[in-house]
Amino acid sequence: MLLCAILSDTLNLQGPTTTDWDRLMVAVLAEISGISDIQLLAQKQFKAKSKELEHLSAHALVNGDQKAFGFDAPGFTGEIGFAVVETTDDDIILQKTSKLIPEMVACKKEKNLSMIFLAIVNIVKLKSSLLLCGPCEKALAVAAFGGEISRHDTLMDLGNRVSRKKEFIPVITKIITDGWKRPQNLNRGLSDIGLDKLGHLEVDPNDPYGNVERIGSMLEDESYLNEEEEEKKEESEAKKVVG
Repeated sequence: MLLCAILSDTLNLQGPTTTDWDRLMVAVLAEISGISDIQLLAQKQFKAKSKELEHLSAHALVNGDQKAFGFDAPGFTGEIGFAVVETTDDDIILQKTSKLIPEMVACKKEKNLSMIFLAIVNIVKLKSSLLLCGPCEKALAVAAFGGEISRHDTLMDLGNRVSRKKEFIPVITKIITDGWKRPQNLNRGLSDIGLDKLGHLEVDPNDPYGNVERIGSMLEDESYLNEEEEEKKEESEAKKVVG
């Protein structure tokens, strides 16, 4: 169990948090437990973990491994929630984007967070994507990471960054302490929607895993994606007219 815990925490000794002590302990524990193929063990472990994630609800994915970080800087004061999902198949998680984004918005309001992010980490390819649920999140992510953004401004490519402790939060912290401010006249996006319109949580009676789902959200029909796209087109047309 301890061997599997180290392999999980260090992404099979490939993650940036890996230490020489981790490598030594893996070698010792493998010898004691009679494990001859560490790679095979890690592969089976990660595959089992990812298979379990397939069945988790958006609520479970957003809230499962989430930490809040407080900031009190000249340009920004508040708490930022940062959730992480580690998987061998990020596409399976990304297919849930239309449910994950509304859940992030609801979670932000319920926990009184200033912003919230969800990083989807591929633990085989050692690369990550970042889900963005609003304009403020996008502005900070662009300043911090500068990755390519797609899917109606809801997804940023984080490249080979994989560690919240070493590569996500330290960069965000530096940007904020260096004076980052929320851009002026930035609309609040989906955060303008009241919590009462974002549904309520229920245990799905038909789900064998007993998943907790958010029911009755006005965003569950995915129409918000089209609305944001229309807003961008209108802004673009307005700029052409002014130009």
